[in-house]
Amino acid sequence: MPESTEDPQAEPEQAKQVDSPEDLADAPSADQESGTADPTETTEPTPPAEPELMDSLPVLGESPMHEAASDGQLLEACPACGTLMDVTLQDPFSKIHCPSCGQALRARKQFNHYKLLELIGQGGMGQVFKAQDCNLNRNVALKVLRRELASSPEEREKLAAEARITASINHPYVVKVFSFGQDHGQFYMAMELIPNASLDDLLTLQRRVPEMQVLQIGMQIAEGLQAALEKDLIHRDIKPGNILFADAHTAKLVDFGLAIIMDEAAAAVGEIWGTPYYIAPEKLDNQPEDFRSDIYSLGGTLFHALAGRPPYEAETASMVALKQLKSQPISLQAFAPDVSSETAYVINRMIAKNADDRYASYAELIEHLGYARNKLTERIKNPPQPKARVVLETKETRNFTAWITMALLVVAMVAGGVIYLYRDQIFPGVVKNAPGAFVQAEFDAAFASAVKLAANRQFDEARSEFRNLSQTPGITQPHKNWALMNEGLTALFLGDIAGAAGLFDQIQKADLYSSVEPEVTVANFFVEACRLLSQPDKVIDRRTSSLYSNANFESFGLLCFAMHNWELGDLENAEPILRMFVSGRPPKAYPWIGEYKTMAKPYREDARLVLGLKRKVDTAASPEAAKALLPEIEAARAAITTGSKPSEVPDQLVEKINK
Repeated sequence: MPESTEDPQAEPEQAKQVDSPEDLADAPSADQESGTADPTETTEPTPPAEPELMDSLPVLGESPMHEAASDGQLLEACPACGTLMDVTLQDPFSKIHCPSCGQALRARKQFNHYKLLELIGQGGMGQVFKAQDCNLNRNVALKVLRRELASSPEEREKLAAEARITASINHPYVVKVFSFGQDHGQFYMAMELIPNASLDDLLTLQRRVPEMQVLQIGMQIAEGLQAALEKDLIHRDIKPGNILFADAHTAKLVDFGLAIIMDEAAAAVGEIWGTPYYIAPEKLDNQPEDFRSDIYSLGGTLFHALAGRPPYEAETASMVALKQLKSQPISLQAFAPDVSSETAYVINRMIAKNADDRYASYAELIEHLGYARNKLTERIKNPPQPKARVVLETKETRNFTAWITMALLVVAMVAGGVIYLYRDQIFPGVVKNAPGAFVQAEFDAAFASAVKLAANRQFDEARSEFRNLSQTPGITQPHKNWALMNEGLTALFLGDIAGAAGLFDQIQKADLYSSVEPEVTVANFFVEACRLLSQPDKVIDRRTSSLYSNANFESFGLLCFAMHNWELGDLENAEPILRMFVSGRPPKAYPWIGEYKTMAKPYREDARLVLGLKRKVDTAASPEAAKALLPEIEAARAAITTGSKPSEVPDQLVEKINK
């Protein structure tokens, strides 16, 4: 989900006071006033500089005060002084001031049995909140639509019908709709809460997405769209922001069916609803949409992920401008020449101007995406070899070669027989173990020993051990990559970020070592994580961590990301990732990762300590208040146990205070 764009410093609005229960019947209704207090009747006290934000209290239906309210009127009470306020027209989760005591309040936090917890996204349709379902005691994503989208009974029924169909879709690549309803004129839908980032967030972080990952996303979303089409439902607004990641390998599509209402509202003013980059051409010509329009939008989204830009860029939603723009042919390979020809063919066909030239079914599209992925996997696994040199032979040369080969075979057979007959005398005391079994056990023991050295902060010794392990003759995957990644981590702990980047770069350049499940999942993790870690001068955004799990092998990547940022001196991006790593359960299949958790805790605690001090200094009410923090800063400096990076922050704070 996208981050909230609400301004935390915005001045809270003032609610309209309802003087007493007896006055409720005569109080102006919601359609008579906007809910703002009359300045001639009440004087708003000056709010404190940083008032504590409290939740206003809903007036329950069984209370006498609620019964006396006008029809459709929503009342809430100030918890500080008890003043009743009409918040009918206030936005959900809005900040207001009590008109009587000036207390800062958070209003409209309750939608029937859903309690709003935080704003996690907003757009043209409305706002999305993390909310608690008080009946089932679970967290959900609650999408609250703009009030004007359900202003008539017909529109509300249309939304309800779409929501019923959407709720009937039960598919792993579609965000599940649990329920829908309305509260005081606002329609809402309760959906599965996906805590991780969207494809739009991922594109913001890294601009382009690897081809293998894009093909996987395309296949998953196409499967979700196919399941929706079986219910006669099309999406109408596929874009990167509507593709969410449940984890690093699972994409889910959100907001089915809601765009139909936005279409009608936009048509009334001569515009179109949707993101201009991804709208199908037939929609611009007022032609009927079908599933092929969704295929076009998905193709435009995948094009953007591969090329780092959408197929068409426009600054307006004007139909005339977009028609002219989308009449021009475009090819993926013009903007992403490194993409394979198979993938380019699929994407170009998906965004064909004429709907008849696109895929005639999702089954065909999924088959072609799978074919492109298989060809890409084969190309990665078996890169093209240079052509062998042609050597011309004469008849005499071939005969001579044949005689020599025969003689060598006879000698080899005789030698082999002699060695077999006298094997006990030639190789006394050799233990007859299965080939490779002893080596594997030896590697595992040495690897565990090296991890213990690193966990005990003996980083020089651990780095040397991991280096030796990565160079073990005959080493197989994924053991080699785990040894290299651990060597890179110890280099980060030693402050050698350039050396670490070189090791990570070695892994990502080697690319996938397997294309077979389940090995390909781990192989893909190595490539994607090491691509980020191989850039020694670039901070890894903390939002990237939402794409990785802290309960399996990916948690090791989180630790590497955190220490990468740590060595770059960016503790604000390091601490949240460290927190995620430390809070996860050690994966049972990778018990050695758990060895690092105890060692990582002091790093997280030191980062949290100095960042807390930084916030105190930054928010100090006066220079004197900031100077009063100097003893606390000195105490923190003495408490730091993890080296120079966190120690730099107290130095910077002291310098800032003494300016």
